[in-house]
Amino acid sequence: MSYKRINLSFDLRRDRDMQAYAILSSKKHKTDYVVDLLLNNEGIVNQNISKEVIKQALREVLGEMNITIDENKKDRDEDIPEEVFDIFKQI
Repeated sequence: MSYKRINLSFDLRRDRDMQAYAILSSKKHKTDYVVDLLLNNEGIVNQNISKEVIKQALREVLGEMNITIDENKKDRDEDIPEEVFDIFKQI
């Protein structure tokens, strides 16, 4: 069997480091905990959102804001609310 080690250093003057150190210190099986945490988080980060899912979400948001979309897709005089752009920033 092959084993590899990684040493971590925490700067306890920083709140986030202190919190992470406290959590990790409280775990009995630290390696298993870190492996599970990383692999579960990696699945969330690498999850691709399809174009159709984004389109449908945008249609729902615009519908809730009472903004209708013309079928012929002509430009409208109304301004698009900033909330719509905030959605794209969060994706």
